[in-house]
Amino acid sequence: MKKETIINILTIFPDAVREYTRVGILEQARKKGLADFRVIDLRAFSSDKHKKVDAPSYGGGPGMVMSVEPIVQALESIPNPGLKILLSPTGEVFDRKLAGKLAGKNLTLICGRYAGIDERVKKYIDRVISIGDFVLSGGELPALVVAEAALRLVPGVLGNEQSSQEDLGYPSYTRPQTFRGDKVPEVLLSGDHREIEKFRKREARYGKDNKRTD
Repeated sequence: MKKETIINILTIFPDAVREYTRVGILEQARKKGLADFRVIDLRAFSSDKHKKVDAPSYGGGPGMVMSVEPIVQALESIPNPGLKILLSPTGEVFDRKLAGKLAGKNLTLICGRYAGIDERVKKYIDRVISIGDFVLSGGELPALVVAEAALRLVPGVLGNEQSSQEDLGYPSYTRPQTFRGDKVPEVLLSGDHREIEKFRKREARYGKDNKRTD
């Protein structure tokens, strides 16, 4: 029996996030009954008459900070939130190993915005994740990265199961065999699958323009 992974995404831009869940691997997972995406508008939980979800930070400082109240109330409205994750540049760095740990689990991904979120939100979540050492305007893109990376490791989501196991770091070529004097490596035309596999592993490890260090 197929298990459906539920991914909740808390955001102030629900339409933008929802649109991405309707294409590519995320849509593929949904159509196969392996995932369900529930995009939650944080503004719906604001007590402000203008539906604001941010406020100035106590102590001063640049920018606005997302308020604790709408985020926590949104979290509490979810019947089965699974792992509650805040996307933030200060979190643990997301990688394939962590994606594997999240694969198949129900997730609630919280997209921060502005200059950050009220620190008290962290009392209500399970972990903080960063997709890299850089800053974006919000957590929407990181949340989608986490969702897709985890879902592609769920058996049945991809058409070719081997695709989820390979890093695909080796160079790929297609027609024509020669383009402006640049030729496809002969080994890829040889039909010798053992040599092709050796070539791909070597190129994936060292790269065409990288020097060996061992």
